[in-house]
Amino acid sequence: MKRRNMLVPVLAMAAVVGATPASAAEGNGWSCISPFASYTNGAYASDPPALDNILDSLAITVARTDATPLTAVTGQKLALTDLQLGLTFTDLRVAEQMYRRTGGATSSYSQLIPYTQTTNDLRNLSVRTNPADGASYWSYGSGQNITYVQKQTVAGEPPKVRDAATTPNTTWYYATPTLGLGHRYISHTGNSQFPLDAWVTIAASNTVEGVQTLPVKGYWTINIKDATPGTPGNPANYNNDAVTVTVPPVSLNLPSSRWTPTGAGPVEFTIAAPGKLGVIQVESKGYDRTGYNTPLNVRPFGSVYVRAQTEAYGASNDCIPGQVSILDKSGPSTQGNFLFGDADPVNPDPALGDPATPGAYATQNGQGKAVGVRGRFKLDFVSLPPIATAALPPVPVPVPAPAPKPATFAKATSLKASKAGSVKLALTNPNTAALSYKLSAKTVGKYKVGKSKTKKVVTVATSKTVSLKPGASNVSFSLSKTAKSLLSARKSLKVKVTLTPASGGSALTKTITLKRS
Repeated sequence: MKRRNMLVPVLAMAAVVGATPASAAEGNGWSCISPFASYTNGAYASDPPALDNILDSLAITVARTDATPLTAVTGQKLALTDLQLGLTFTDLRVAEQMYRRTGGATSSYSQLIPYTQTTNDLRNLSVRTNPADGASYWSYGSGQNITYVQKQTVAGEPPKVRDAATTPNTTWYYATPTLGLGHRYISHTGNSQFPLDAWVTIAASNTVEGVQTLPVKGYWTINIKDATPGTPGNPANYNNDAVTVTVPPVSLNLPSSRWTPTGAGPVEFTIAAPGKLGVIQVESKGYDRTGYNTPLNVRPFGSVYVRAQTEAYGASNDCIPGQVSILDKSGPSTQGNFLFGDADPVNPDPALGDPATPGAYATQNGQGKAVGVRGRFKLDFVSLPPIATAALPPVPVPVPAPAPKPATFAKATSLKASKAGSVKLALTNPNTAALSYKLSAKTVGKYKVGKSKTKKVVTVATSKTVSLKPGASNVSFSLSKTAKSLLSARKSLKVKVTLTPASGGSALTKTITLKRS
């Protein structure tokens, strides 16, 4: 792996004891695009842990740790808190290979001016045996053109060099070596702890936001046991005998989020479908090669993205609940392509790559194009049960106001009309609010009126609306002209008074004997 290994997607984090082979249990239904893991397939040819760069031994959970019920109120922000991301790596062969594949350290003396050299030409110096005296010398050149410039008086003595402005054979200083490191993942036994970044995409039904990606930072720990530990000076021991790996599970508390319910239904929080995570920024740290420590913008395929650091290289898993499979292998398949993810495999995406050079990124071999592997994978997403559900409060059912009690007439059955023809009725309103009635009055019997030869019911009072205050209340009505004449001629009349509720309902009636004054 000589490419820029900031681009190596892998995960060595959450998990069980020991680097076990095929007997290791699979994950809990999640699949991850994990290109580095495919490099372990040569070590386990009969049972590759990541066939076609797809890893299915990472168990992922997103759960709410607080069981308090949530309520969605239309238009009011709803807080989703207490979410926890759990990561358990159930096949540690990939983690084991991170230790076994760690390289050694080298030192070199390059682009230096020997202090005895009369010109300012820069030389790459190395120690060789001078056939003239059999001693060790710092020298440069190759083949038949080797120049021996300084005898080592002490084993391991650095070369004596000068600056370009210094006169030859005068002032000198010992050169500082340029250190080179092989692939750096995990270089020592015992416990190692490294940073870990993750992004979890949550979908919420019936909300304005719809989908939000929640970033979280934390750490993962790995323990290595090796009877003959490897070292930068002796890298062969990384891979010469049995290695036992332990990686404890990782639990990370996700940040709280705010959602705006639309009121169209309850808010159901779930893991979002692929393609919703968006562009995120990842980074590797701790390496001394061009571009390795530069942040990169990438676009994952999945619903959860996990980025773990090691001693020098970043490690990534691009995951969905469900199954990832190969759809088309014809596109590019470098580590960079896998990292940039859901991007065009031919045309650089200006949203991706180094933010300082949109659409491109720096490698040790020059500038690379930020292209992905869109179309390579088939993502069969499986919807998981809701993480949480916020119910809408029940719509309040209006409680109808109790029907008002009807008014009652006074007991008196005989009333006198005033000389002006006005009649006063006494009633009682038993309610706390006023009552409104339409009052009418007619004779009980039929009478001949005027020149009419037939008898008919006489209208005693023209219909009018009256209001009864709470408690005892009086209403008055005036006799019609015909009723006055009839009462004057007969001295008394039986009259039926009707009160019809203005708001509807049964009418009240009372028959009274109306007398003249």
